[in-house]
Amino acid sequence: MALVSILIPAYNHRDFIGCTLDSILDDDFSQKEIVIINDGSSDDTDDIVSKWIKDHEGLIDISYKSRRNRGLVKTLNELLSMAKGEFIVTLGSDDYLLKGSLAKRYEYLKDHEEKYAVFADCIVVDAKNAVISQSALFEFRHMKKERLFSDKGIRREFLSNFALPGPVLMIRKSFFEKYGGYNEDLYMEDLSLYLNLASKSLIGFIDEKVSAYRLHENNMSSVKNEKYINLLEDSKKTLLSYKNDFYGFDKLSLYRSVLKFSLRIYLYRMFGRHF
Repeated sequence: MALVSILIPAYNHRDFIGCTLDSILDDDFSQKEIVIINDGSSDDTDDIVSKWIKDHEGLIDISYKSRRNRGLVKTLNELLSMAKGEFIVTLGSDDYLLKGSLAKRYEYLKDHEEKYAVFADCIVVDAKNAVISQSALFEFRHMKKERLFSDKGIRREFLSNFALPGPVLMIRKSFFEKYGGYNEDLYMEDLSLYLNLASKSLIGFIDEKVSAYRLHENNMSSVKNEKYINLLEDSKKTLLSYKNDFYGFDKLSLYRSVLKFSLRIYLYRMFGRHF
């Protein structure tokens, strides 16, 4: 059994980080490590993580670093450089794993050597762990499940309706070694990673719920302020950076999405609200 590294970029999640860490410890997959960076949190995230490590000494391998803020994408690349595992799972410091999560994804990749990554579904919870949605992909964000069981369908869905929350992916570390880490010039680093995988038919899907994606005041507000335009602009930029990696109807889907983002930017600037 290969080692799985769970990477946690922690930032101002003092109320949730303990649940995140507990969920990793509670998962019965034996070959795992936690790699965590506190990215300059202004709350007492560092104290909580340090105490958790002390209280659980010897129960799980953990590498921890606390430093000044450098931003999410730089932190992800630094976490990758610290990871010792053959497989990588990235987990937000406000999200958590469901039991059996690691084994389900690991077994898929063990059985599909041609794939570098696999993604799954997750539930959506609020700040108090109440379930908002039983399916982030299909109930909450309205992806088309039937498309996700073929390489062609995955490409179409990622290009036309990308809506994957963070904690659903497992990826071989060798992918980053071969194709490079996260693009630090992009805000939508996850979209870029998924497009890269899909363009090469290197990602598969399992119809399982493997984690909980948490919605709370801080992460819901991010699309209600000045960052909204930046998010849309960066989505356009990311899609266009892959225009030479897709062909035929896939390329048409890419350009349709670019036009959609352009229209949303125009309407937001004209009327000051989301469409």
